[in-house]
Amino acid sequence: MSALRTAASMIPGLVPGIFFFALALPVAWGAGLELASDLFGEGQWSAARTESLRAQSEEAAGPEASKARLLAAVSALRMERGGEGAKQELAALWREESTDLETRCMAAYEFGLADWAVGGNDAAAALEFAYLQTRAPPLFWRAGCSLYFYLKADKRLRRQEAAIWQSLQSCRDAWPLEVWRECRPRKKAGPSAASLPGRWLVQFYRAQIGPAIGSRCDLLPSCSEYFLQASRAHGLLGVSIVADRFVREPSVVSARENPVPMPDGRIRYADPLSGHDSWMGNTK
Repeated sequence: MSALRTAASMIPGLVPGIFFFALALPVAWGAGLELASDLFGEGQWSAARTESLRAQSEEAAGPEASKARLLAAVSALRMERGGEGAKQELAALWREESTDLETRCMAAYEFGLADWAVGGNDAAAALEFAYLQTRAPPLFWRAGCSLYFYLKADKRLRRQEAAIWQSLQSCRDAWPLEVWRECRPRKKAGPSAASLPGRWLVQFYRAQIGPAIGSRCDLLPSCSEYFLQASRAHGLLGVSIVADRFVREPSVVSARENPVPMPDGRIRYADPLSGHDSWMGNTK
């Protein structure tokens, strides 16, 4: 169990219980998704994602297809693979009014955690939707507890959401202890001064160059995000890792290994920083 919880903690920002997702939806999984759900509960996220995509291809529409999309996206997040594409898929599911409400709530919750982890602007709205709309107690507790911590860290937003904040405070004593432990944010070290040049370069590229030339990177994360991660982890030494990425990119794409389907139909290839910087250690 400790190994599974360690794996679950790979999701940045929060530490959700590993079995929560598979058990949260009150509507039973269909026969086509039972295996995917079991694999997810065992922590076999790659296999769960593969099985979910297979089930999705067999169910062109309807509740089962939506659940398959949800499980595939969350499995991708658990693997730290295809994170941005998975976030987009979760956001789409959350906002699809034709989708089953509990599936939308679960998608909103998972999207909210992922968006919070990267400092996005939609986390509060997503967590609030899950908190107010779900009828499943496990999701109600976790969405509420996560939203509580999110608002607690932002005084301005807390004032804007005064009614929700009051509601959260009134029911916080009912949240189980394990929910408090799962949803409490982990402390993170701030960015080092050595990472600033890389961050500035990425910000300049994204603001001035990227919009002009469009998205050209076939890898996931994109080269700019990869540079940002390398700078945060290794400071100026991250430049050498990014240079290696540029050299490797053609061979990675031609090998067509670790494909990640994007919501727009495009295929990108997973090439995470963690697979190429172990020899450097963490220089932060």
